[in-house]
Amino acid sequence: MNGSWGIIARGPATAEMADEEGPCEWEGELDDGFPTGQGTMKYPNGDTYEGQYAKLEVDDPAAVAAYEAEKAEKEAAAAEAEPPADGDDPAPAPEPEAPPEFPKITTSLRHGTGKYTFASGVVYEGDYVEGKKQGAGVMTFPDGGKYEGAFDKDCMAGDGVFNYPSGDVYSGAFAGNKKSGVGSYMFKASQSQFIGEWEDGEFKRGEWVLSDGTSWKGEFEGGKPVGEGVQTFGRTGNQQPATYEYADDGTMTALKFSGTIRAGA
Repeated sequence: MNGSWGIIARGPATAEMADEEGPCEWEGELDDGFPTGQGTMKYPNGDTYEGQYAKLEVDDPAAVAAYEAEKAEKEAAAAEAEPPADGDDPAPAPEPEAPPEFPKITTSLRHGTGKYTFASGVVYEGDYVEGKKQGAGVMTFPDGGKYEGAFDKDCMAGDGVFNYPSGDVYSGAFAGNKKSGVGSYMFKASQSQFIGEWEDGEFKRGEWVLSDGTSWKGEFEGGKPVGEGVQTFGRTGNQQPATYEYADDGTMTALKFSGTIRAGA
C-alpha cells in the first residue's frame, strides 16, 4: 500500500496518515511532513512495514494511469482491425511510441530495504524502489512456501528459488510471478525432475529425469509428455524414440517405443 495520504496529527516521531482505506500511522522521522528514513508504517488493513521510506519526486500516478489506459486502447483497436484483403500488402507496423514526460509529484514511498508483513501472514523482506519490491528479496507464505530471488515492479522476476510446502523445489527464471524461462523443478515425492523451458508457469519442453537417471526429452503440455520424444535409459545410456499414451481421462497408460536403439556413450 502507498495510498495518497495526508498528515492528520503528529508528535515528535510519530505521524498519523490517511489513505483511501483509513488512517495510517508512521513512527519515524519526518521531512516537511513526509515519512523519511528508518521507521514503521501501520496501514488500515492490518499490514505493517518496517524499513526505509524516502521523500521522492515521482511521475504523477494519475497521469501514468491515463497514458497506460490510452495505450492499451490503441493496442486493442489495432488488434481488432480487419486484415488486408487478398493481394494487398499488410499495413506497416506503427513505430514504437516513446512515453511522454509526465508531471511530477512529491510523495514518500518505501525506498531502500525493509520488511512488509501482510495481514494475511505473507512476509516480504528485501529491496524496494519507489514503493515497489525491486531487486533482491525473500517472500514467505503462511503455508510454508518460500521464494528467494529477484523482484521487478512487485513481481517475482529474474532468477530465484521457490520452496513449496510439499518439499518440491523450483530453481530458475521467473516473470510476472510465474515460472518463465529456463529452470528445474524437483518433485520430492518421486525424486524426479523437470529440466528445461517454462512458459507462463507451465513446463513446455525439456527433460523429465527419473530418480534412476532414466529420462524422456521432448514437448510437454499440462505437465505431461506429448508427442514423440527420446527416452534415455539410466543404466546403459541407450536412447530410443518413445511416445507416452494416455486414457480418455488423461491417465498415463503406456510408453510406446519406435525406431532403433542408439547405444549410449
